[in-house]
Amino acid sequence: MTTTPRAVRALAGAVATLALTAGLLTGTATGRADAAPALVLPAAAKKAKKTKITAQPKSATISRYGTKTSVTLKVKASGTKLKYTWQARPASGSWKTIKGATKSSYKAAAATWANGTRFRVKVKGSKGTVTSKTATLTVLQPTNTPAADAAKAFGLQGLSQGVDLSSYQYAPSYRVKPAVLADWAGTNGFAILRIGSGARPINQSYTDACTNQTRSTGGTPVVPDCAYPALSAQVRAAGLRQGAYWFNGWTTGVDTSPGNLFAGSFTPQKSAARFVELLKADGSYTRASTDPLVIDIEPGSGTYTKTANGKRYTQKLRAWKPKEAGEFLSTVKALLAADGYQANLYVYMSANTAEQKSQGVHVWSDVAGTARLWVASWGTNNGRVPAAQPKVGPWAGKGGWSIWQYTSNTRIAGSGVGALDGDLAKTDAWTPR
Repeated sequence: MTTTPRAVRALAGAVATLALTAGLLTGTATGRADAAPALVLPAAAKKAKKTKITAQPKSATISRYGTKTSVTLKVKASGTKLKYTWQARPASGSWKTIKGATKSSYKAAAATWANGTRFRVKVKGSKGTVTSKTATLTVLQPTNTPAADAAKAFGLQGLSQGVDLSSYQYAPSYRVKPAVLADWAGTNGFAILRIGSGARPINQSYTDACTNQTRSTGGTPVVPDCAYPALSAQVRAAGLRQGAYWFNGWTTGVDTSPGNLFAGSFTPQKSAARFVELLKADGSYTRASTDPLVIDIEPGSGTYTKTANGKRYTQKLRAWKPKEAGEFLSTVKALLAADGYQANLYVYMSANTAEQKSQGVHVWSDVAGTARLWVASWGTNNGRVPAAQPKVGPWAGKGGWSIWQYTSNTRIAGSGVGALDGDLAKTDAWTPR
């Protein structure tokens, strides 16, 4: 091809124009010492989005009492400048706006909302307002029929229901009514009563729960339960079966202070002797009685301080170990047998304690050979029977639990008190092994 001078000049001009344009856009114009400013394009205005719910609030089940008494309802939405307004509607009634509920989530508590309450949320944005679907709140109340519930859930026949009581339910301002408990418990209902405790150290002042008067333990770490004599008589009069328990306490093995400042010379054997003394003094425990006799294995709730030779010692009561529990049980059995009484022996403990192992062996195996198990396993502790039976450790090969404390939130209308420990018992729980 032959290029003419005119074509060459036109091509050169076009190249120069392109070069100049490129320099303006990049800020590095060819042949100039100073860079040209970059070309800035105006940003597009943000376009409002249509208001839309992308995830609806879900219905939920909670309990009036226990560990799961609230739920957080949530909604997800897309749009611009969103605002939220939660509303509630009882099982029968109209929708009402919930004051202060203006976020994408709302925490609904059983103490505030009744069973069957419905919830929804209105989401308002720049382009419209939408209303969510309805979420319903189910609030579970404590059961009045735990024995029937457990029989249905686990196929257990002949279960009975009852409670365990102490001076905590016998204060001057409120006192439990065993006759009402008997109506709730029905056939073979029962009450297991605390007869005494060794949980307070020697020479310790305390307030008597039955009278609100100040007392002292004196030289032994023993506090007889002030409500036991009255409750025992009332329980028997109401037709309830009975049991008695002793809360483990300060002993020379538990006390680590020099000179045993907390326990004095007290031992598990002395605890057992005091337990038997109180049991016989009541008069309701006869040579024909087969009541469960229980050592309660739990740590103490308080911390105590003693001073000796100008030095302070602070301790908290630990739970008894298998050896200490075994000494208590064997002494109770021997003392009762020597006088012609029977001994239907029990230990009370949590399911976690029953499951304890050391080097692959259950630590409570020896005790399981001599005593039945009253086990505490509450689940969400809502006053209802948990979804699974408790773990029982070495008692698994011995028939499992005999008494099951399934909650501390039993609520019995007219009982005179609030929450009670609720228990289930198997058919042979009052039969000595």
